[in-house]
Amino acid sequence: MELLETLKASSPVFPNDLSRIIFVKKEDSIEKGFKVLIDNNILAAPVYDEKEKRYVSFFSMVDLIYEILDIVERESLPKGDISSVMTMLNDKNLFCKQRITDIANISKREPFIIVNAEKRLDEVARLMSKNKIHRVAVLDSRGELCNVISLSRIIECASQLFGIDNQLTKIGEKTISELNLGRNEVITISSDKRALDAFKTIAELGISGIGVLDSGGHLCGVISDHDLNVIKSHCQYLSLLYLPICEYLDAMKKLTNSPKHVITCTYNETFKEVTQRIAENKIHRIFIVNEENKLKGVISLLDILEQIVWAQKLHEN
Repeated sequence: MELLETLKASSPVFPNDLSRIIFVKKEDSIEKGFKVLIDNNILAAPVYDEKEKRYVSFFSMVDLIYEILDIVERESLPKGDISSVMTMLNDKNLFCKQRITDIANISKREPFIIVNAEKRLDEVARLMSKNKIHRVAVLDSRGELCNVISLSRIIECASQLFGIDNQLTKIGEKTISELNLGRNEVITISSDKRALDAFKTIAELGISGIGVLDSGGHLCGVISDHDLNVIKSHCQYLSLLYLPICEYLDAMKKLTNSPKHVITCTYNETFKEVTQRIAENKIHRIFIVNEENKLKGVISLLDILEQIVWAQKLHEN
């Protein structure tokens, strides 16, 4: 993508939503770190080691899922807002781990990669595609954190450039089928299982979301790590984990402003249409269905990025 070749990793095109660089400290409590993610509506933040004076990893929602699952295997979660729940769990000594350093990147989901502020964004995109990572930390010449480039923000930017960027416009005209996207195995779960079981699958497989199928095999919902953001304002969330997924999805629709239906596409739609739909709905994957709403495939943000990077390589050759 031509735009990425003209911008550096320090570019303000890719800040977080508040245009502030958010991070947590290695010795912070899990509760404090989680509150940082929730208050800033982000899925992960760099972890700073004050003793070594460097950034060492990312702390993410998936890390929290691991910790919650560890607890619910042993004890039923109490009701209440996140602060009171954390307090009660601490009082009962249910937390095996206390600090961010104890659980940061516990899922080993992806490597922690740092890039220099002067690195071109097209090079960063290739690095992310090659290592299959969702974010990189950007440091300036003093070693200070100056940016965090997330995969979702790159895709959001790309979605605005169809018709402007020549490389992107060409690939945008091709269909999902022509690009052979969405052919990998799709991870799903039945709607009669518990929401807790869905999060266990997410944690065990190191994925960000899972499709939900009804008794007829039709796609009826999605459960993702982003659901945990609901904890911020809805105190009953933790108890929702014990509900059947069908009831959990109904509750989530009432509690959030998320789409009331699953965002899908077909193999006949263009890359441009699918990329823009992902960006507009701020989702991290889109499921491919047939005319009967039967699930056929899934396209991730990394799949979208790979196509953008591939278009760049073809242009260079």
